[in-house]
Amino acid sequence: MCGILFGLTRDPTVFPEYWESLALANQKRGPDSQSLVTQTLNEVALHWYGAVLHLRGEYNVPQPIVESENVLCWNGEIFNGLEVPVDSNDTEILSKKLNETELNNERVLEVFSQVQGPYGFFYFEKSKEKLWFGRDCLGRRSLLWHLPKHSEDSFVLSSVGPENQCPEGYWEEVPAKGIYCLDMTQGFDHLNFADRLTLHEWHFKEEIEFMRLPYGRINTSLPQTNDLLAIEGEEMPIPSELMTETIQTLIQTLGDSVRRRVVNIPKEGPTAQPRLGILFSGGIDCICLALLADKFLPEDEPIDLLNVAFENPRIQKHANKSNKKTVNEQKAINYDVPDRKTGRQGVEELRNVASNRKWNFVEINIPFEEAMAKRDYILSLMAPLNTVMDLSIAMAFWFASRGVGGIASDPEQPNVLQDYVSPAKVLLLGIGADEQLAGYSRHREHFRHKGWEGLIEEIQFDVDRISTRNLGRDDRIISSHGKEARFPYLDEKLVEFLNSLPIYLKTDMRFERGIGEKLLLRLAAQELGLVNASRFWKRAIQFGARTAKMEDNKEKGNHSLKKEIDLESTNQ
Repeated sequence: MCGILFGLTRDPTVFPEYWESLALANQKRGPDSQSLVTQTLNEVALHWYGAVLHLRGEYNVPQPIVESENVLCWNGEIFNGLEVPVDSNDTEILSKKLNETELNNERVLEVFSQVQGPYGFFYFEKSKEKLWFGRDCLGRRSLLWHLPKHSEDSFVLSSVGPENQCPEGYWEEVPAKGIYCLDMTQGFDHLNFADRLTLHEWHFKEEIEFMRLPYGRINTSLPQTNDLLAIEGEEMPIPSELMTETIQTLIQTLGDSVRRRVVNIPKEGPTAQPRLGILFSGGIDCICLALLADKFLPEDEPIDLLNVAFENPRIQKHANKSNKKTVNEQKAINYDVPDRKTGRQGVEELRNVASNRKWNFVEINIPFEEAMAKRDYILSLMAPLNTVMDLSIAMAFWFASRGVGGIASDPEQPNVLQDYVSPAKVLLLGIGADEQLAGYSRHREHFRHKGWEGLIEEIQFDVDRISTRNLGRDDRIISSHGKEARFPYLDEKLVEFLNSLPIYLKTDMRFERGIGEKLLLRLAAQELGLVNASRFWKRAIQFGARTAKMEDNKEKGNHSLKKEIDLESTNQ
């Protein structure tokens, strides 16, 4: 994983605006090595900066990579499509692939169409004077751009913006619609810049030779009466023969996705030091990832389960009125949020099912004052996103992924914690399960009002917009700690498999909450031995960790934070 930065300027001696701050922000993403390359072309300057977090191969490969005068900056992971041996570096392999033959437009697009995994990149093809850049089809890595607004302005691409500097509207997220190409043969003129910027879009259609999506649209077949599982009161249904086969295929496919994301994490420090962390609420999405990861890591290696809880004065103000507790008792209650409760239940079940593993349940307790102290920095990482809901989710992800908390060493005293900082550089997240398996309450509402057709329509809508939602934000938040987020539920092969299934094998809203949504995953969890976790309800992280509405105000989740930021800057 890397922080990558590119700037195009008229004067080779002048860097783009905010360049130094941008380099520092990207360095936090890639603390292991940093390099700068500058070239001149047609009286303009091209600046590349790469900051590397070493996570693939036996040795660190600094970026940018310059080969045959072509320049590559790569922030990604190749998990499939192109062959990358376990002990190899994917950046080197991609660079060689791009430079092994004389390229044309189709050849460049063909190479990137083969890559399966998250990425943001830019690649300068010197002989053709073309700059290629883009994000993967699901938008799992951040890439921002600043398009030139006037004749002296610069064109800038960056994994992340600088801290608390750029005005609103300076950055936009590069749309994850395909691969962009900037024709540099005519130098740099902001007036016709957009005319020379072309997009090669992703397509579902088979007749498109290149930039074809690695998965198709979801199966729209409707269930017949004899397809549906019998409802037996409040019990989990008994799987049919077809459902049993599908459960086994899901376990195998999701397990393979997890395997490719955990087996080659470089080892640092003591042998038994954790390399892997999981953002862990105890819910079904993350606990399945934890148990599958257990199958592919050495038994003597702990896995960190990062569970975050926030002191929420708005909630506690009302709860404390009726409580007569000591200071320490009240402090423990303040962090006894919903995700902490399910997290503790979840880790106990993991310890029973996978007893040979040491599971570090890391309790990350965030006082209100600390959350507010980091607020502005987290806002700058979020940008260009800026709603109340963005902030509440970003807060939870930033503190959880930082991994600074405590571990209870004595089961008899669960509230007595020893300080602990997670050393894990790779974090697994359960993002993507709800969109594909109907985990949101609105999916149940669509089924109630429009039946199976309405549910299919809503899931297709969710799958289509995964790339335009919040993964870039989450990448910017988590990577600021020099750690990498990985999303096993968004593996291309898993998405392809789930899209191919008829709807009734994935979800069945005839069943009550805690059964019907994500039914296939619940039955898979039960098959894996996670009986209790298979019944946990969906809870958004901002409510489970209680970052939502930490202050008494009338803001709603979709309200912009612009006015609040402007007021703060005015008062400084």
